[in-house]
Amino acid sequence: MIYLVVSAFSLALMLVVYRLTLSRTTFHGFNRGVLLCSLALAALVPFVHFQTVSEKASAPITQMMNDIMVYADSAGQTNTAQVAEAGSGMSVLSIISLVYLAGVVICLLRVAIGILSSEILCHRRSRALSDGSHLVITDRNYAPFSWRNYIVISRKDYEANGAMIITHEQAHVRHHHSFDLILAQLFCAFQWFNPAAWMLKRSLLEVHEFEADASVLESGFDERRYQICLVRAALQGSFATTTNNFANCSTKKRIVMMNRHSTNPWARLRVLLMLPAVALSVIFASACKQDATEDINQPVKTESAISEKEIVIEMEPEETPDDVFMVVEEMPEFPGGTMALLEYLRANIAYPQECKENKIQGRVLVSFIVGMDGGIINPKVVKGVDPALDAVALKVVSGMPNWKPGIQGGVPVRVQYTVPINFRLDSEEE
Repeated sequence: MIYLVVSAFSLALMLVVYRLTLSRTTFHGFNRGVLLCSLALAALVPFVHFQTVSEKASAPITQMMNDIMVYADSAGQTNTAQVAEAGSGMSVLSIISLVYLAGVVICLLRVAIGILSSEILCHRRSRALSDGSHLVITDRNYAPFSWRNYIVISRKDYEANGAMIITHEQAHVRHHHSFDLILAQLFCAFQWFNPAAWMLKRSLLEVHEFEADASVLESGFDERRYQICLVRAALQGSFATTTNNFANCSTKKRIVMMNRHSTNPWARLRVLLMLPAVALSVIFASACKQDATEDINQPVKTESAISEKEIVIEMEPEETPDDVFMVVEEMPEFPGGTMALLEYLRANIAYPQECKENKIQGRVLVSFIVGMDGGIINPKVVKGVDPALDAVALKVVSGMPNWKPGIQGGVPVRVQYTVPINFRLDSEEE
C-alpha cells in the first residue's frame, strides 16, 4: 500500500512539472521521452530509501516473531500462547485491498479485450506497404488508427484522403507508439485510482498525435486540407482505446500545435525542474517507510480474557558493537519455530511465589547475543525489577538451546537482542 501511495504522489508531482514547463513546447519526441521517464521514475522511486541514524537505531527487530504470552494458572501450571491481533472480522485495510484488486482486474481485462480486438481486426486482409507496415481497409466507419505495424482505415477515408492518413499512421508505426500506449495502459490499470496516471496517458497520446501530425506536414501535404481532414475524422467513431487513433487527441489542440512556432531549443533545460520533484518524491518515500517501520516496532498489546498472571515476551533492539548485527537478511530463529519456543517457555518459566505474595510485578530487560553457532552469548539483566523476577528471566534466557543463527551475506553472524519480559499479576492475585 505504501508503494502505491508513494508512486502515485511521485507521478502526480512530475506530471504537474511537465504540464507547467514542457507541454506547450514543440519538442514532441523529447516530451515523449520525459513522459516515459516519469512513468519509470514513479515505478522506481518507492524503492529508494535513505535510512537515517535514528531509523537504524529503531530497526524492526520485533519482526522476528509475534508477541508471546506466557501465563500460569493458580495451581502453578505454566501455559503459553501467541498473542492474537485485536478485533475481529475483515479489517478496513483488507476491504481497501479487495477494492483495489478488483479495479486492477477490471482494467487489465479492458486492456486485454482491446488488444485482442485490435489483433483480430488487423489480421484481416492486410497488405504490405513499402515501409514494412501493413494496411487494412475496412467497410466499417471507424476513424483511422494504427496498432503495432498495422494501419486500419475505412474505405471512405482511404478514397478521400488516403495518402495523408496513411502518412500519419506510418509515423505512429515508425515511432513504435503502440508500445508506449501499452505501458501507459498497464500503469493506469495498477493505478486506476490515481487521476494523474490517466492524465499522463492522455498527455502521451497528445504527444503521439503531435509527432505524427508534424510528420505529415514535413512530407509536404497542404496544412489546411489536413486540418479539415482532422475535423471530419473527429466526427467518426473510434475502434478501441488500446490503439493510436487518428482522432484520439483534441482536434483544437492539434491545430494550435501545428500553427505554433518552433520552441527555442534552450527550453529543453526546463526538464531540470523535474529534479526537485524527484528529490521531493524520494524524501516522501523515505518518510513513509520510516513511519511504517515505527508502526511495526510498536509492541502489540492485546487484553486477554484469562484470569491468570501474564508474562509477555517482546523483542527490542539496542546499541551493539561493530561485529554484532541488530538486523540481518535472515533473522535467528528458535529451533522448531515459535511453537517450540512457546513450549520451552511453558516448561521453564514460573512466577516466583514470594513475588506473587508481595504483589511484585514489572518488566525485566535481558540482553543477549545469538552467536554464529546459534548459542546464547553473554545474557545479562540490563534493567531489573526484583532479584527473584530478575533471576527467573535470566535463567530462562540463559538456558535456551542453540538457535538457528542469523545470516548476512550468506554467512552466519552474531545478532544482538534485548528481551523485555513483562511479569503481570491478574486482578484476583492483586
